Amino acid sequence: MTDLRGKVAVVTGGAGGIGRGVAVRLAERGATVVVGGRSAERAQGVLDEIAALGATGAFIAGDVRSLHDMRALAAGTADRFGGIDIVVANAGGNDDEARDPRVRGPFGEIDLERATAFVGQAIAAKLFVVQAALPHLRAGDGGSVVFVTSEGGRVPTPGQTAIATFSGGLIQVGKLLSKELARDRVRVNTVCVTVVAGTPSWEAAFEKEDAVSLAHRRQYEKILERAPLGVATPPDIAAVVAFLASDDAAFLTGAVLSPTGGLTLH
Repeated sequence: MTDLRGKVAVVTGGAGGIGRGVAVRLAERGATVVVGGRSAERAQGVLDEIAALGATGAFIAGDVRSLHDMRALAAGTADRFGGIDIVVANAGGNDDEARDPRVRGPFGEIDLERATAFVGQAIAAKLFVVQAALPHLRAGDGGSVVFVTSEGGRVPTPGQTAIATFSGGLIQVGKLLSKELARDRVRVNTVCVTVVAGTPSWEAAFEKEDAVSLAHRRQYEKILERAPLGVATPPDIAAVVAFLASDDAAFLTGAVLSPTGGLTLH
């Protein structure tokens, strides 16, 4: 595979779960990785892992729902490492809200004001970092943006009004940006996931008693039962993201990939 030496990557939510897997995989391939998040203490584990690989990593604090913070993240990355080549918009902004029964549940029973407010925050969490990094992506020899979002944006799932609205919209924005930014040699692709082991969503569903509704947990259990290749882990998703971020995918933009182990087919 093409290595990423000389590339600078920003990964939001890189301290744990899928984001951590992505940060480590990009570092394995030689990239300098800047982890965006809210806790330096939580990020230290992934920075130690990156350092053990002989790669360079750094943490810059910021809330993905704040354009000010994302501008500071982008500027800080470019100032320290000379530019930005890859942006992985992974962090969701408010995962607890996404799981709340007032947001995730039957359409007739959810709080629509709360659900639509979540949609706006979730979109912002993905787009602010990309807009902030855009001048630096354009200044390079060719950049790559990878959105990580829910498969609920491609496959309608009962009880997921907010997720379908947010993720489906993000998928379309990714396609739109792939056209807008092609002239700048900036590629934009999207990765859609279902249940991934070892993530906050997994822990909420299977390791805590009351973090999700019974219907939510049952949906996850059905996925475990039905996925032909089993349940993904963060490294599985990270491998797909790293491919899209690299020159191995140099002629791929506007794509939507669903590494769901055969659970969904497109």
